[in-house]
Amino acid sequence: MAAPHSITSEEEFCNKELLDHIRPLLQRDKIRLWEPPYTDASSGAENIPEDLVESICAELGNTAEEIRPALSFLRRHALEKLAAKKNVDLITLKIRSSGASDNKNNCISISISSQSTGTELEKLIQEKLNFHDQNIKMICSGRMIQSDKRLQAQNIRTNATILVIAVPKSAIAATTADVQTSNLIQAVKEAANILHENARTAPSSDQYQLRITDQQGRELTALSDDERRSLTIAMTLHEKGRSFLRQRDYLSALALFSEADNEFRQCSSQMLNSVDNWGLLNLDTVWCYLCMKNVNDLEDAAERLMKCDTCFVKVYGNSFQRLKALQKDGTGHMVLFVRLHLLQAIVAYHAGRKVDAKNFLGLAEEEARMMHVEPEKLTQIMTMGYTASEARRGLRSSQGNIEQAVEFILENRRLREERHREEQEREEEERLQKRYGRTQNGQKLDIKHLRQLESMGYPQYACAEALKQSNNRLEEAGEMLLNDLETLIAASRPERKNKEDDDEPTNVLPEDASHVPQLLSLGAELDEARALLEIHGNRLDRAAEELLQKNQDSTQDSMADLLQRARVAAEKRAAKNARLEEKNRADQERRAKLQTVLPDLLRNNMEVDNMESESETASGGPDEYLDLLLDEEEAFIHEYRQRLINDGFW
Repeated sequence: MAAPHSITSEEEFCNKELLDHIRPLLQRDKIRLWEPPYTDASSGAENIPEDLVESICAELGNTAEEIRPALSFLRRHALEKLAAKKNVDLITLKIRSSGASDNKNNCISISISSQSTGTELEKLIQEKLNFHDQNIKMICSGRMIQSDKRLQAQNIRTNATILVIAVPKSAIAATTADVQTSNLIQAVKEAANILHENARTAPSSDQYQLRITDQQGRELTALSDDERRSLTIAMTLHEKGRSFLRQRDYLSALALFSEADNEFRQCSSQMLNSVDNWGLLNLDTVWCYLCMKNVNDLEDAAERLMKCDTCFVKVYGNSFQRLKALQKDGTGHMVLFVRLHLLQAIVAYHAGRKVDAKNFLGLAEEEARMMHVEPEKLTQIMTMGYTASEARRGLRSSQGNIEQAVEFILENRRLREERHREEQEREEEERLQKRYGRTQNGQKLDIKHLRQLESMGYPQYACAEALKQSNNRLEEAGEMLLNDLETLIAASRPERKNKEDDDEPTNVLPEDASHVPQLLSLGAELDEARALLEIHGNRLDRAAEELLQKNQDSTQDSMADLLQRARVAAEKRAAKNARLEEKNRADQERRAKLQTVLPDLLRNNMEVDNMESESETASGGPDEYLDLLLDEEEAFIHEYRQRLINDGFW
């Protein structure tokens, strides 16, 4: 083995031509001098074997004294390049943690290569923060860090702040009440999917349904199924996050906002700019940054606020023109602009743009003054029986005029009741269309025509059959009812029978049923009476009708045939009971999943109908996101106004 030489720099090794001849040979034979066995893995010492030197000498015709220092130089040069590249790729990240851990230091700095993956970063954080028995979620600039992608590809740069949410692995199967269980986000998505599927199917009396509406409360129907699903999941995640935002659990809120952001990005830009939810999510995300005093995400905050501003202008119009055309309280949305302009002022301040900060802060201060509600007037309206939220929104919409505020509240209630009636009518139409099916050419049944025919005194099922056979032609259906009513009734009977069999509860005949003696008094034998009641589901009128026909017609079923029919009916009833039990279990599972999000959806700004109840929730409503108290905003306005005064910009 050759002794290591002292040549370490390119200036000391002047035979560049020899290096150019050696490099292709090493590349051809796939020899990497910076790796073992040529470099010791533990100490990094040089270990170039003599046979390699002799082999290259034989090919090039040089002496060992020339080849050996050349190889030594190439090895050292490769190591220096790797070290330099490693230093360039190395980034420093600030880690802020929250969750179940005994670690007291929840803010540390770590160094890692930008070429590392999210999984490698996760392992490093777990080691540094002693999170070995915990699962973690990592968030940077409002987005969840993906485990399979490199940090550089996820735009994670040096000095970025990584927000870490940790939970013990033993708590993975915990209830959905705590966001710090790693399965909560999945549970919220499953609940949102249930609401989406409920909305796709015809209304049912035992299902919750979520509706995506415009500024007037009208349901958006021109959405593709994929877009509606993404919006449903995104809005549900957002609302769950807002519940944690109200509790000042900002890390948990950001985790849900990050997932909501990913879902919103599945929608078209046209859709995102036509609803204010996208703007509200970005606004809430930056508000979390502020409350956490996270100034390291200024670039992301500025980008999000720009998206929010653009979205609000497109949806609400400049100076709320669109809103004023749609709603009497268009100016009530000014509370959102108080927060938006305040955040823009703070971002500008920390970016060194003090003049912009002053201008934005002035806007926020003036808007907050206009939205201020006098406590005495609020109390006065509440004593009339209205909620604090209604009173606050009414006073803001009327600029403090109590009489106009009450008018606004009454009009708002009237509009909500009107929307509720319209929804009920639409749901009833969908139920009837599902019940009676489509026309012969595949059209949905025209419910208006059905109501017209029914008002003439014909049975509903006969009217439906006439419309189905006439492909919704009202005049032709009327003639069919007039001339051939019995045929239409007969044609609809099998469908009605199947519907009754599916919908009616199953009755199990008890041994001492009171109907049995009545059939015995009509001449039935005991087994015969029980079989008839089993066949007809304990309905005495039908059992008696068949018994009388049997007594009058000798061709009716024999006792053996009757008992066989009873056994078949009992088997069908048992199978139906099993299906109903399975359905009930599935419904209970769905309801349990929905409890992950229902309290938040019913409280906040999403239209969720419980088909079992016609009452509104006692608190909240579809516009609760406008009911900001503005106390925190006013405190931040005062703080940054004082900062600008101290800096000589006010």
